[in-house]
Amino acid sequence: MTTSNGKHFHRKQWLSVQQAVSHLSALAEEPLTSIHLADLAEEKLLDLYWYRPGQKLTFLNREGQRELIEPLRLCSENRSDWRALVGILRHSPALPAYEQDTPLLEDAEGNRLRITFDYHQRPEPFSGRWYPSLAELVLKRSDLERLEPRLFSSQETEDKLERQLMLDVIWQLEQLALDREHHSTSWLAEQLAQRSTALDRGACERILLAAEREGNRSRPH
Repeated sequence: MTTSNGKHFHRKQWLSVQQAVSHLSALAEEPLTSIHLADLAEEKLLDLYWYRPGQKLTFLNREGQRELIEPLRLCSENRSDWRALVGILRHSPALPAYEQDTPLLEDAEGNRLRITFDYHQRPEPFSGRWYPSLAELVLKRSDLERLEPRLFSSQETEDKLERQLMLDVIWQLEQLALDREHHSTSWLAEQLAQRSTALDRGACERILLAAEREGNRSRPH
């Protein structure tokens, strides 16, 4: 990215909403949308940044103006503002709640700022220009990478736990079915396949054998 005054900041440090969604979709191996980012932002797990090159800003804590030449963090303290910003990720364009309303920004030095317009360029009081558009919201790549272990390791752990629980349940069902009759696992697989056309006999037997192995491992010696 190149700023209006010729300065550069590292493109790889930032992701557009679409880039972030594509990245997470590739990791999850399933299609995600910006709504998944909205869920993270709603829980305040993910910071949102505003990038509108050349936009004028005014300081709140001191005199002076500056230009928006790199993404600045959008503050989440104001609930109605943050709800509107999260709504943008849900494809609901934000409109000011009152005349010339605009969300609060914070730079790296901790200065608080709001956007401003020259008199002749000022949009209508309740125009969406007082808020970011979806295309103007960006995310810090490092923030997303920091969340990845939390997002995906918990999912893998849950899958592993569910698989183990499933095998344990099947093993207990096997014991109920076989204890008194002394039938084989292949016989039980055959009975299951006959009871439902959705069940494949070979697949049933493989699952039953896996459950049996799991049961034997967990059985006290």
